Order: sequence, then C-alpha cells, then structure tokens
Amino acid sequence: MFWLASAGGYGWSTLLAQLPAVALISTVVYAVCGRPRVIVKPQEVLLRNVVRDTTIPYTAISEIDTRYTLTVTTADGRRHQAWAAPAGGRFGAARVTDEERKSLSLSGPVEEIPASAGLRSDAGAAAVAIRRRWQAITERGDAEPGPGVATVRWATGVLIVFAVSLSAALVAALA
Repeated sequence: MFWLASAGGYGWSTLLAQLPAVALISTVVYAVCGRPRVIVKPQEVLLRNVVRDTTIPYTAISEIDTRYTLTVTTADGRRHQAWAAPAGGRFGAARVTDEERKSLSLSGPVEEIPASAGLRSDAGAAAVAIRRRWQAITERGDAEPGPGVATVRWATGVLIVFAVSLSAALVAALA
C-alpha cells in the first residue's frame, strides 16, 4: 500500500514501470510463505509445496517420518516432503514425555522417540493427524482396494504468474 501511494505521486508511468517487479516479488513471497501446507482429507493427504502439489491416498502410505521435515514414504519407495511442516529445532522442542507418547500411540522407550514426533513441532502435529486418519482407514477397511498411487502436479497458476511477471519485469528493466 505504501508503494502504491509513493509511486503514484510520481505519475502513472512510474507506477506502471514498477508494477511488474512488485508482482514478481509478491508471487515469490506467496509461493514460499503462503502456499505451502499439509491438508489431511478423508481419503488422502495433500502436500502443497512451493511449485508442486502431491496427493497421497492413505493406501499408498508405507511410512511417516518427522526427522527433518514431514516426509511421507509411499509403497513404491518414493519420499514426499512437506515444506509446511518442518521438524522442531534441536533447542526449540523438548523431548517427548511419557504421557505424550501414550496419547500419540507411539511405541518404544521415550528416550528413543525424537522431539520432532511430538505435538510441539509442525512435522509432529501433521504426522499425528495423518497417522490417526491412516490407521482408522486401514483398520476399518474403508480404503479402496489395491495400493494407491501418489500423484504429483505442478502448481501451474503460480508458475504462469511467475513467468509473466518475470518477463514483464525484464521488459520494464530494459525499457
């Protein structure tokens, strides 16, 4: 808003010359900071990253890891990471307590469970939500028969806006 008011004071030509650069910067900030998320749906998990969306049906999941970031491994061995769910830092999260281990339905001694698996880290909270839905579906047998396949799609909207604003910014810089 401040940019619009200050550039508008110099005239429309200045405003139009700066608009592509502002659009480019805004697109990059949205793609990196606003777009990534983990969406737990009734039959699948959607990992929205900067420029790709990965849809993983629960029948395709073989492992969920939270070591550095939320990583979902599928039955075919492919690993899909989520930008939106990083693991807690070494000093940012405490160890998992015995009560938390019981509520998370994790097995093994508390000392062997990493802090990233707990609810205090983004990766741990997302992994818990996915694990609960995954276990409920596999136990009930609601999932479609056969191993599901993860699908990866490019975020074409973000890529198109990025390409157009980059081209326009280059033209404006050269003009």
